[in-house]
Amino acid sequence: MFGLGFSEIVFVIVIFIILFGPNEIPKISKNIAKFYRDIIKVKDDFNDSVNEEINDLKKIKKDIEKDN
Repeated sequence: MFGLGFSEIVFVIVIFIILFGPNEIPKISKNIAKFYRDIIKVKDDFNDSVNEEINDLKKIKKDIEKDN
């Protein structure tokens, strides 16, 4: 995972707990999860719109080829 071994991940988690405290971790985790879901939604919306445009262009190309 990101080139980190188990000991590095544990070290990062321990530092995270020391910096923010155990009471703030659930709030921070919730915000990170919400941000991740929002990013995934934006990516999916973008992919959908690009695919829709590609399909429209393919339809136009097909209509032009049919007319010729």
